[in-house]
Amino acid sequence: MELTAAYIKAGLEQNERCIWLVPDFQSAEKAKNLLSNSDLDIENRIEKSRLKIIPLKEKDDPSIKQTETSRIYFDWKAGNPQKEIIKFIHAGNWRYLRINLEVGAFGKSITTSLKELRCVLAENMPEKKIRPLFMIKEEDLSAEEVFNLIEAGEKLVIKREGKWKFLKIKQESPDKKFKTLIENSGDSILIHDMNGKVLEANHVACETFGYTRSKMIGKHIKDLRTSIHLIEFGQQIEKLKQTGYFTFEMDSLRRDGTVIPQEVNNRLIEYDGETAVLSIGRDISKRRQTEKALRDSERKYRMLFEEFPGGIAQFDKYGTIIVCNENFVNFTGSGENEKLIFNLLNPPEEKKQEEKGFTCLPEVPIHCDIKYISSLEDEIIPGEITYKPLISENSRFNGGIILVEDLTEVKRLEAVRLQQTETLRKLVGSIPVPAFCKDRNGVYIACNKGFENLLRVQKQDIIGKHIYDFIPHKIAENYHAMDIGLVKHKRNHVYETSLKFPDGSVHQVMLNKFIFSGVTEEDSVLLGIMIDITERKQAEERMLQAKMVAEAANRAKTTFIVNMSHELRTPLNAVIGFSDLLLSETVGPLNEKQKRYTENISKSGNHLLDVINDVLDISKLELGNIELYYETVDVAGIIEEVQRVLSPLSADKNIIIESYIEKDLKTVIADRVKLKQILYNILNNAIKFSSENGKVNIYAEPREDMIEISVEDEGIGIQESDYEKVFQPFVQIDESISRKHGGVGLGLALVKRFVELHGGKVWVKASPGGGSIFTFRIPKNPQNKIREYMSPVQIPYNLEIEREKEKIKEEAN
Repeated sequence: MELTAAYIKAGLEQNERCIWLVPDFQSAEKAKNLLSNSDLDIENRIEKSRLKIIPLKEKDDPSIKQTETSRIYFDWKAGNPQKEIIKFIHAGNWRYLRINLEVGAFGKSITTSLKELRCVLAENMPEKKIRPLFMIKEEDLSAEEVFNLIEAGEKLVIKREGKWKFLKIKQESPDKKFKTLIENSGDSILIHDMNGKVLEANHVACETFGYTRSKMIGKHIKDLRTSIHLIEFGQQIEKLKQTGYFTFEMDSLRRDGTVIPQEVNNRLIEYDGETAVLSIGRDISKRRQTEKALRDSERKYRMLFEEFPGGIAQFDKYGTIIVCNENFVNFTGSGENEKLIFNLLNPPEEKKQEEKGFTCLPEVPIHCDIKYISSLEDEIIPGEITYKPLISENSRFNGGIILVEDLTEVKRLEAVRLQQTETLRKLVGSIPVPAFCKDRNGVYIACNKGFENLLRVQKQDIIGKHIYDFIPHKIAENYHAMDIGLVKHKRNHVYETSLKFPDGSVHQVMLNKFIFSGVTEEDSVLLGIMIDITERKQAEERMLQAKMVAEAANRAKTTFIVNMSHELRTPLNAVIGFSDLLLSETVGPLNEKQKRYTENISKSGNHLLDVINDVLDISKLELGNIELYYETVDVAGIIEEVQRVLSPLSADKNIIIESYIEKDLKTVIADRVKLKQILYNILNNAIKFSSENGKVNIYAEPREDMIEISVEDEGIGIQESDYEKVFQPFVQIDESISRKHGGVGLGLALVKRFVELHGGKVWVKASPGGGSIFTFRIPKNPQNKIREYMSPVQIPYNLEIEREKEKIKEEAN
């Protein structure tokens, strides 16, 4: 199109009329755009009939066929594009016209085709001056054709260095003219003597074989081929002497060892007064690739043909099998190059007939079921036939393709499927509660009497319907999608829902949905069974109400304890305060007896205050009123602080406390007060239950993203069965021990609650008389620093009730 655009543009600049023939309408738009890029007013020239762009392919018609006579891409006497050309040529007063014409090589030489075309132009427009641009595909133009065209006086246009140029032959000596021709050829050209010595080579040949011209001259032709011997070369020369012309294919050997396939055209010529061979070679690599691709395509086609699951065969119009696969042979007993023994499209059903051919196949498609009498097994085979005629481009009937499918297995599966369906219907009918069965599309295929009574619809009015036909669309949509998903993924599902029974009452039912796999995936069905659980749900409701009442009583108890604890703390603080004031002897000296009594009052008051504070902490935990206040805590510092606070208690019993803290463990993000109380309660217990002159060890070390602190004592120990009990509030493992050491059993309960609030856990390992090890872990750097962590027993009353109510509400819906 680039060359044609330049050619047409030059004509328009000289005020000539121009016709540009393009293959189709898309090419017409592209042509207009190419011309519009110039300074010419293309639209104006089209309007004034100075330029006509004509597509040879019309919108609604197939591509225009080239004629067999002119071998050009259109016929002057037929078709709308040709009429437009004639009309444009004969309209107006003009002298010069430019037109582009494609010329193809179809059995005639290019030179002959051009002569015929010029005659056509001269006959139609004798009084006009027409300047045609003949377009010839490179693969249609051999070096010989180039020589013939130049000898005939034709001007050739070639593209060199990105520009289109005329190939001009100066009027020089014949030898110079000949060398100019071979140098300007696009093919590889060699001239060698009758012994095979290269006398001349053009630049294409040099580039093809990888030699300079000086290196090429003098080489033997056998050195440029992959497998040729002198004997074979001599045979080729003898054949060339007899015919004067010899064409063959060969693999040319390049200097670097690579191979190029070529089509070689050899002919005898006279060169420097001696008989020589003109060898013209054309690279056919692309052609070889195309041929290979065609063979691969045919092989794939044949493979698909053979692997087709049914029988397939192609016939000519007389009923002869052109090609067929093995399945077709097995089904019919007929193979390639045979006529079918009888007309498959109208087979006998009762008895086998004598062999009977048919003259032709029908010209219309056919699809039908048959009962085929096999010629191999002499039995009736159920089958399915699909026939499609083959129509050529010129609407001629060329035979057809027949697909046959053996339905023996299909019919067997249908029988099994019917038997399974009947069995399933009997099973559904025997279930004492409402039951139904659906296919994979959600259509009811079976139900029992209970289901009929539930819907108040007869069975015949249920089978074949969807759930949409019986309940509101919005509700049905959810159930339908659920059932389809269960069948698709082969999952069972059990759930509870509410249903309104025929008497108007609403019942709670449990739906059990099971998937039964059929003969194939398409035959899987869903079986639904409904069980009335109204009484059970009512009992659960009563239990829930009782639980709510119990929880309310427990909450009232906790509130009472909290209030009483606050009321007790006020007078108790006064008792402690005044006893401490008396002990300070600010108001006057005390004798020994008075001082002993006052110290007992102070110690008892402080002990009672600690018990009340622990009770308050437990109560707050149960009510969910305790929050954590996170900060960065020095681990070693807080352990040392707790040791210092408890040092008087350990000194009284002469107990040594030692701590071992990993160097890498520096700080932890936690509630300082709560962490201190955790350590205090554990260490206090360890000292309390250790014998005099004992030892207590504290270990602190990192565990991934947690810290772990353990307190090991040499005390009385704990039974393994009591590990969980020691963390329960108001629980004493041994009352005699509690009487001896004091306490109400709240210290370790608070430890467990505070550790869990931090998102950690606490445990104990001990043995009776062998001491105990209490260990807890908490996160080193919690992600959520404001959290409300609670164990199940710590869920507030109102939250538990709200959850139970929400659950009931969901089940009711």
